[in-house]
Amino acid sequence: MKLLAPDGPLIGEVELPISKSIANRYQIIGALAQQEMPLPSSVPEDVKVLREALNSDAAEINIGMAGTAMRFLTAFYSVQEGKTVVLTGDERMKQRPISELVRVLRELGAEIEYLENDGFPPLRITGRKLKGSRVEISATVSSQFVSALMMIGPMMENRLEIKLDGKVLSRPYIELTANCMRQCGIKVQFQGNTINIPTGNYQIPNLVMEADWSAASYFYALAAAKPNTKLLLRGLSLNSAQGDSVLIDWFEKMGVSSTQKENGVEVCSSSKIDFPFELDFTANPDLAQTFAFLAAALGKELKLTGLDNLRLKETDRVAALKTELEKLGVSAWVEENMMTISGSIAVESANIKTYNDHRMAMAATVGAYGNTPDINIENPQVVEKSFPTFWAELQNLGFKQIE
Repeated sequence: MKLLAPDGPLIGEVELPISKSIANRYQIIGALAQQEMPLPSSVPEDVKVLREALNSDAAEINIGMAGTAMRFLTAFYSVQEGKTVVLTGDERMKQRPISELVRVLRELGAEIEYLENDGFPPLRITGRKLKGSRVEISATVSSQFVSALMMIGPMMENRLEIKLDGKVLSRPYIELTANCMRQCGIKVQFQGNTINIPTGNYQIPNLVMEADWSAASYFYALAAAKPNTKLLLRGLSLNSAQGDSVLIDWFEKMGVSSTQKENGVEVCSSSKIDFPFELDFTANPDLAQTFAFLAAALGKELKLTGLDNLRLKETDRVAALKTELEKLGVSAWVEENMMTISGSIAVESANIKTYNDHRMAMAATVGAYGNTPDINIENPQVVEKSFPTFWAELQNLGFKQIE
């Protein structure tokens, strides 16, 4: 799909999707309480996949590329007493490690078997009553392992204490899980690197699913790419537990303001953007691609650090970013878990490969709006994973698509 950006600033409203991070946590919590969470009619593909899995009586559940579903369901099925399920996914999912989560679940009494390669899906899981105890888990691979354990904690015979070992990646997502559990009656304690979860029963209140701050990042970046843009991002709250709401502070320093309105957050960009030299994405890895393409669009140098787990996502996001940025004539130098971007977009056209990664497709639009008049985004439908109406929202703002 070829994407043609409008001239001048963007003025309008954007209907953001619900936060799939929040929705998926509440779906697991609801299922543990034997209560289905109400969802809007239009939801991200990852949310649909988890909902269908939770409603399925099949002996084998295929979650495709949905990494969150794989981690959360591995723990969920471990406490479904008397039920045996094979949990599998596509070929990329079979390459994404899950051994650390399985190790801890087995320590708690879970019955889980690897069906192909040790340490990777597919898994055969037979549900049991887990005992609960003090466990240690590496926090350097995926915060979703920790969140998966946390949510089943109340179902165990005894209090669960989780000690996070090593550098904690994506801490805001662990804090988000704790917040969702507290909203449903479980008094989670999270201090330092220790999480304490009592046994108990979830109590499901009337919940309003807020919009997704990760999805908002693309529109903040578009605002920064052109001065005097004014957008209302519907459904957002400045008082959010989502970790990616750090965008408020990051972009405020750059010259993009955020103002709470009755039905969302109004984003306005000034005529001058003060771009940072370095940003740490340890706690907010889903924002890395957005800022990488924004730096390229503005022709600014940016050092991205804390890219520790980006190689374990839908694709190796570090390698993919380097390849696609270099297609645009931008230098992307990689050393361990850091990337330094420099130079301006220096081509008139480019084919951007998305690697079956929704965030690559959406982040690339920032590069298109910045400097490149003719950009082709391959496999654009991948955005359905988190933002099914993304292209429609861009059209409403004046972007044109040529198939």
